[in-house]
Amino acid sequence: MSTWNDDSFLSLFPEAPPAKVRIDPAQHSPRWLVDGAMRPFTGPAREVRSRVATRTGTTLSATLLGHEAQLTADDAKLAVAAAQRAWNNGEGEWPSAHVETRIAAVERFAAAVEAKTDEIATLLMWEIGKPWASSRDEVTRSVDYIRNTVVELQRLRQHDLSVQLGTAGGKKHFARTHRRALGVVLCVAPFNYPVNEFLTTVIPALLMGNVVIAKTPRFGVLANLVLLEAFRDCFPKGVVSLLPGDGRVVIPAVMSATEQDVAGNPTGVVHVLAFIGSEGAANAIMRAHPTPITLHKILGLGAKNPAVVLPDADLDAAAAAIVKGGLGFNGQRCTAEKIVFVHRSVADAFTAKVAARVDALKAGMPWDEGVGITPLPEETKLETMRALIDDAVSKGATVVNTNGGRGAFSIMRPAVVAGVKPGMRLLHEEQFGPIIPISTFDDAEAVLDWQRRSPFGQQSAVWGKAETARAFVRKFTRFVARVNLNDVCQRGPDSFGFSAADKSGFGTLSLKEALLSFSRPVLVQAQDQSVLDAFLSRPG
Repeated sequence: MSTWNDDSFLSLFPEAPPAKVRIDPAQHSPRWLVDGAMRPFTGPAREVRSRVATRTGTTLSATLLGHEAQLTADDAKLAVAAAQRAWNNGEGEWPSAHVETRIAAVERFAAAVEAKTDEIATLLMWEIGKPWASSRDEVTRSVDYIRNTVVELQRLRQHDLSVQLGTAGGKKHFARTHRRALGVVLCVAPFNYPVNEFLTTVIPALLMGNVVIAKTPRFGVLANLVLLEAFRDCFPKGVVSLLPGDGRVVIPAVMSATEQDVAGNPTGVVHVLAFIGSEGAANAIMRAHPTPITLHKILGLGAKNPAVVLPDADLDAAAAAIVKGGLGFNGQRCTAEKIVFVHRSVADAFTAKVAARVDALKAGMPWDEGVGITPLPEETKLETMRALIDDAVSKGATVVNTNGGRGAFSIMRPAVVAGVKPGMRLLHEEQFGPIIPISTFDDAEAVLDWQRRSPFGQQSAVWGKAETARAFVRKFTRFVARVNLNDVCQRGPDSFGFSAADKSGFGTLSLKEALLSFSRPVLVQAQDQSVLDAFLSRPG
């Protein structure tokens, strides 16, 4: 691996960061939120250090940002007990509150988050190495998502008030369908969008009347802890708990909590798991639940999204979009293009365009203007990426861009790897990092066969003209949840349902779909509409 190390990259790290972005570790002491109280933590704490390092000569030091409470299993059980009290079999203050009451609380929360936009964005920049503009956009997009979800709930509310008419056995039946909360929700957010992905599960869950226990991500924990006061002030006691610490300690303690059913048998306290991360972690979490058959799952897992470049594609547009989609936030996005299949007739020209665009990306610190390559937050990420490149190169692939894969400490110039073929890990493993693997094909059926046999099925991007791509796209929709036509793979717009097939996920998020995912329908019917109206009218 040492052949990839390049001391010239060390100069990208500052001797001292600009004053306007410096973090005072004393302002980020160990704390957590449980039962409506923001509590300091006097037990063991973990130093939160950033791979956005500072330099003394040729020596780099991870920057101290603050400290994270290392909660115990007993601490986690306090959050479970608080959630049980707040839920109270659906009769607690929050689940039984009128929808307008819940909306008002969430709107206050959105305003509180918006007021802390720059503070949260600065922590994101340091904790995960996300460029300043992208960090700020993550916060503003989250606020927009909250407010748009409120609008969508108001639309659903109108549907709740409508009366459905049906006939059976020659008789009329009148009905209304209501949405009801599911119960106690465990939300576990990923590090790459630690605020946005966190809030896109927590907020719809809360709006529908659920109570939430949230495990903060390892990277991005301090950015989430900025939200403690807002959660405390906007929601009743026990409705939201924020738990930092080691997930291997905290999460099993929450998931394994039990209560008794009517027969005296143990059943799980947690009713819903909202998890975004790896398949292995999701399986480990679900195994801790005492009655997994009762567990409602909303999962965003791995992906190996292909971009397919057909012979008549606009190569300039495809190259620009694939570099943007594949390397946005250093490729650390589940929606990134993870493998590029290009027709052999245009492979050389397309690959050259991609390599040139990657070479033009600016490397530096997250606060640098126009930066496209920033430090990676995980300590072993460079080694992981280089092992994938080494495997491909040893089997005949080629790194075609300048200095691809080279770097130091936590920063690496992205690698464009051409000639990827069966037997190489890059063809089927999700790299989740700054590598663009390119594989050639002669017959598009080979690409369809690859997707059919892939365990992942989130989305794909297809580049070409409609007359030649139409049949191919139609077949592709059998295997993935979304096909992007001459466009990048992406989650947004948030009004679109975000889903997946196979091992890439379970359930659907994004505005309306998220509200439906965190609730269940209940139909109330009568043969007389006046009876129905009388039973469902709300006093006062």
